[in-house]
Amino acid sequence: MENTKHALVLTGIVLPGHAAESVWPALASYFRMEPDKVSAQLVPRAPVTLKESDDLGKLQGLQDGLRGIGAESEIHVLDERGSLFAVVGGKPRGPVPHAFIERKVATGDWSGNVEVAKVGENNWGPFSRLSPPPAAAVPPPPPAPPAFRAEPPPGAYQPIEPRAAAAPPVLTAAEEYSPYANPTEYSDPVNSGEILSDEPLPAGEAIHAGFWRRTSAYLIDSFLIGIANFIVSFILGFAGAMTGSAEVALGVNLLASLVGIVIGWLYFAKLEAGDAQATLGKRAMQLKVVNEFGNRISFARATGRHFGKILSGIILGIGFFMVGFTERKQGLHDMLASTFVVFDTVQPGQPLPTDRSPMPWYGWLINIVCLSLPPLFFLAAMAFVAAMR
Repeated sequence: MENTKHALVLTGIVLPGHAAESVWPALASYFRMEPDKVSAQLVPRAPVTLKESDDLGKLQGLQDGLRGIGAESEIHVLDERGSLFAVVGGKPRGPVPHAFIERKVATGDWSGNVEVAKVGENNWGPFSRLSPPPAAAVPPPPPAPPAFRAEPPPGAYQPIEPRAAAAPPVLTAAEEYSPYANPTEYSDPVNSGEILSDEPLPAGEAIHAGFWRRTSAYLIDSFLIGIANFIVSFILGFAGAMTGSAEVALGVNLLASLVGIVIGWLYFAKLEAGDAQATLGKRAMQLKVVNEFGNRISFARATGRHFGKILSGIILGIGFFMVGFTERKQGLHDMLASTFVVFDTVQPGQPLPTDRSPMPWYGWLINIVCLSLPPLFFLAAMAFVAAMR
């Protein structure tokens, strides 16, 4: 059974006890959007759909956040009739679900003559002229609405199923056509239902991962890649040794080195550009790689980031140590690729975390064990040399 899709609609109304001059900047921060874009483009278009999703719980979580900010929102079913733009106050608004306008007309908030156009079309006409939904899909008509619009109590917002539209009124000739601009000019502000931030990530200890946490993730990844390279080298080396030819053995060694480079490249680039946005080591440390806006990076950018590590390493590793003292915890390879390593609690369209999650105990254990081995081997070698004299 398919999940029902819903839409979260920003109504543009400020809830009682809040002031517009604080609500809209807070909304911009909540969705990590530019404040000017929210006040000058998004709010004037309200009511407008903020997000579409099959996950009703996720939309309800966003709605709770908006309620805390002081912005009214509603959740409506998004059925096969799709979304519409509507002209309210002489300006195109939306897009909003068909069910949203249907409810506005049914409660008397909007006239049945309100002019609408489907998303992507330029055929404006009165809402009352649209085909009604199938009879089986229409629930019983609601009771008569009150003469005034009362604000619902906190926590009372629920997904609103479509209602039957009011009977079509008699139209005058002047009401049959409206030459408004093409509604495709008023595109979805949140990228077709997926909220992608266009505000750069700020600095913050609870956002960007530090040096030691990233070190433990890299050690895990290096161990896994080392195992894969050992297996490949063993198989190729065994095959080369069976030939008994020195030239073949040399060629096999070169091939093993090339395969090792490809394995490392694909491991980092594919996983960091994938759905998890993280290698296995980063996932174990609850980290991921993002671009400057907190969104997923492309495979090309992940490739550039990976080979940028060569430059970070050849300058005596300073490119890696930069993670410890740059403002947003970037290594040189991160700066070259415009990427950031953040905690996996940083999500597009969600409030930024304010509490830094503690380092897992096994991360500290990995760092202590792996970083103590080189000096221990050195001391053991010095002791062996001294004993041989």
